[in-house]
Amino acid sequence: MNKLYKPVIVKKVIDDEHFYYVNKRFRPSVTHILGATLPTPQALKIWLGDMGNEKAQEKMERAGEIGTLIHDACERLILGQEINLLTEFPNRTQKKMLVGFINWFVDYSPKIIKGTTPELILASRRGFAGTCDLPVVLGTTGKSTIVDIKTTSAGLYDSHKLQLAAYQGAFKEMFGFDVEIGVLHLTAKAKRGYVYYDQSKMMIKGKTVTIYDFNAVLRLYKVLHGGKIPQPPEMDEYPEKIKLDLIKNHSNNQDD
Repeated sequence: MNKLYKPVIVKKVIDDEHFYYVNKRFRPSVTHILGATLPTPQALKIWLGDMGNEKAQEKMERAGEIGTLIHDACERLILGQEINLLTEFPNRTQKKMLVGFINWFVDYSPKIIKGTTPELILASRRGFAGTCDLPVVLGTTGKSTIVDIKTTSAGLYDSHKLQLAAYQGAFKEMFGFDVEIGVLHLTAKAKRGYVYYDQSKMMIKGKTVTIYDFNAVLRLYKVLHGGKIPQPPEMDEYPEKIKLDLIKNHSNNQDD
């Protein structure tokens, strides 16, 4: 058995982007690698064409903000905190998504895997990192499972499956045992507010997706960047507060 990988991982959030430093070395996120490498899904291409670039960008940014809010709320619920749906989530769609999260918990009876936490940061010797939403043991199956929460209008993309396969491989490196993977899609369109895709749905063209498939994507990512992992762009630093005084007090020197 290989020695467990126990890196020191630091996650930095700059301008809403996530940057991971593993043992003081920059490592790209799984979602960044997939976004920079995989083609845009056909359904998304059609939607972008119908919507128009500017409107589509605005809608995607808004969806991202809502997704962050829902993720944060789910984490709060896991920690036993109470959420006031009336004041915090007045939107009916968002209400149903959060109720869907509660319903999934009731239906699947998950418990956090011992030694882990929600929003578990993972890294791999292969040179990538990422954050998995829920490392849990499902009461319905008794199996340890990495569950990722999705709030997209679409169901399950191939990129989601590859993302979970990457987390699956990194988890094995860090904790030494196998886990299954699943996607919890919170959607107001479903009767109970969610659709759950288990390990059996993690397939592309009839083949189960594994860490080896993500490794192929990682290799392509490196090929597209001259055979290496590119460093993150330099970020401008700004002060916390700024002030501009256009009106200044001058002494009155007029003669009597």
